[in-house]
Amino acid sequence: MSEHEPHMTAEARPSPERARPDWRRLVVARDRFLTPIADGIAQATAEGEEIDEGTARCIAHALGRAYGPGSALATFGRTGEGNYLSLRDEYLDLYGDEQADAVTKEMIDWLGTYLVQKENTGSGRRFMNEHLPPKLDQLLVRTSVRVGDGRFIVNVPASWHSGHEDELIELLTTLQLDQDEALQAFLSLPDVSVGTDDIMESFHEAFAGTFQSEEAALRALSPLEDWQTSLADWCIDNGLEPEALDWNYEPLMARLREVYDVVEGKEALHVFNK
Repeated sequence: MSEHEPHMTAEARPSPERARPDWRRLVVARDRFLTPIADGIAQATAEGEEIDEGTARCIAHALGRAYGPGSALATFGRTGEGNYLSLRDEYLDLYGDEQADAVTKEMIDWLGTYLVQKENTGSGRRFMNEHLPPKLDQLLVRTSVRVGDGRFIVNVPASWHSGHEDELIELLTTLQLDQDEALQAFLSLPDVSVGTDDIMESFHEAFAGTFQSEEAALRALSPLEDWQTSLADWCIDNGLEPEALDWNYEPLMARLREVYDVVEGKEALHVFNK
């Protein structure tokens, strides 16, 4: 994964203090705007797309009533100003509240998915049933985290708030991520969630090896040696010097990438079972 691809930047920081949500005001506003919100969701579902900005802002406006006009949600609802990181903790606090009903949670699923997809930092619907509403815990967000002296790309569930990422940075520091290039490569894969219960077990199950060159990877993970032996025999049978023919590794690597995830490190290739 290129460091130039869009991603979020997470930093360990204290969680902001927020007043207890006013659920009565939220429900009143939600019910008042339920028709335009439902229409926007229905259109998105029919088109197989995310909700539009107007629907997203309408949802944010209703949710923002729980915190008041100075909240990030309320501001986004009024002006459209804000993004995934600035709104996330507010709507996820509501999402995890025991008073959140199915209707409110579905609205938050749609809003959160919209914000992530708008910034092109998410995994999309690849882990979801395309015929069902989106779910934040099935959406991954490319996120840059600082561990030691470096920054590394990982994929966190969209249902995680900043407190989860603070714990994540502690975990990755304990795992010495900054010193393990193979683990860095694994966690950068777009379908690997760093929220997996035992990330190191998943890493060891998927890890196929680190190789210094494409040829070394092909020798270990494909029948390259058998092919070379067969070609050498063919050269002998036809009176050709083995040096007369050169191997083109590019199409062989393309075939290998169909079976394995191959991540180019600084000086080596890190290969994982798909």
